[in-house]
Amino acid sequence: MKRIDLRTAFVVVAVVEAAYGIIGVLVPPGLVATVVGWDLSPDGQWVTKLMGLALLAQAAMAWVLRDRPVLAVAWIFAAYQAGAATADWVMWLVLADEGIFTNRLAQVSVIISIPLHYGIAALLLAGTINETRQRRHEAIDPLAARSTGPVQGVDRRGVDGRSSVHHRHR
Repeated sequence: MKRIDLRTAFVVVAVVEAAYGIIGVLVPPGLVATVVGWDLSPDGQWVTKLMGLALLAQAAMAWVLRDRPVLAVAWIFAAYQAGAATADWVMWLVLADEGIFTNRLAQVSVIISIPLHYGIAALLLAGTINETRQRRHEAIDPLAARSTGPVQGVDRRGVDGRSSVHHRHR
């Protein structure tokens, strides 16, 4: 089984949250109900724009950090994803009598959203665990490399200061 790569998880976060953010920011208030199925008050329309901007910021951060994922950020992204999924189903249950997600489009979108967000959280957590194990392995064995080529910023010299990768006995 292939290990889950944290870089891939960051790309998934960037793509998904960019899509949500673009919808939140660019869909005109009069079309929100038509496009996403949400019946929002004027205040809800405003909050949707603010949330869209926050999701675009999250997408940008994930994209910028995709090549060198930060473990603490991965944990934060995972917590957000799990929290978003939990908020969706809890609010659906708590506000069912008040008409939340009453139209078919809203119901379908939330049914898709819940497992999507939990899945992204699981992907991030698995990637974080794998990355932590890899970093521990590299700390124990500095010669353990992710690739056969040189890695920028990795010092592969032995204790005597000579290269331990291509060391030749003379």
